Amino acid sequence: MPRWRLALPALLLALGLAACGDETGHGTETADSEPAGEPRQLETIDPAEASKPALRIYITRLRDYGEVAGITAASDEFVDLTLRMESADGTPLPAANIEISSLIGNELSESVVATDADGDAELRIKPVLPGDDVLTFTADGVSRQVTLYITDDAYGHSMEHLEERAVELPEVDGVIAWDRLSSVETEEGDYGLLKPHFDDSLRALDGTEVKVQGFMLPLENDDRHSHFIVTRSPPSCFFCLPGGPESVVEINASKPLEFSFDPVILKGRLALMEDSDMGLFYRLDNATLE
Repeated sequence: MPRWRLALPALLLALGLAACGDETGHGTETADSEPAGEPRQLETIDPAEASKPALRIYITRLRDYGEVAGITAASDEFVDLTLRMESADGTPLPAANIEISSLIGNELSESVVATDADGDAELRIKPVLPGDDVLTFTADGVSRQVTLYITDDAYGHSMEHLEERAVELPEVDGVIAWDRLSSVETEEGDYGLLKPHFDDSLRALDGTEVKVQGFMLPLENDDRHSHFIVTRSPPSCFFCLPGGPESVVEINASKPLEFSFDPVILKGRLALMEDSDMGLFYRLDNATLE
């Protein structure tokens, strides 16, 4: 069974924040607990490290969701990445040469790419060798690695292309329409994520029990899932979302549900999220399968 890595960095960030713990929790000494008369040792920052440039890596079509840490792809699909170089203060670095290598030899459009006037460079990867790979990116004394997992199967199902499965979900009585959820106005917020502005008709749904329909996008390596995403359109691959945050809903199910390629209808309590660290707009809590 293949392993899943959702390349939605905002989600990974949210999980990472949860694991960091409370700095004032158990096992952490506070200033009050230090022996009297002993000076507090301050952590020093190496000026050389602080002045290093930043190398950022995005899935091109999902750049609004933030940097990528891991990718899962099929062996017959391309992966398009945007690479960005910035100075320590965030200024774009043009004409920077970025070297790229594949640990096991997957095909790269270029082994060296140069950033443009905006500090960006484009790279296309052709996954041809199944299994785990590590992509290494190096430039101006900094290095980044991204894991790449290549598979043609997911939970016992062959991966199907978007054009083969794409359907227009019909409106169903009692199910909130995607057009209504997608009508939300947005603006750019922190870290490049979109920030929603819900109108009164959407705010009236906050905290109420509703039904939504869509396609499952699992977040974990399991046969059954209690935390996942449903999307308006069927995903074409397992490293990307098929649309923006207005066309997906985060699901917290009341009990684990079996994965399905077919559209599902779920009932639960809708929450509108205006400042989500995950970059999503909607969440359905205590959801059950209809």
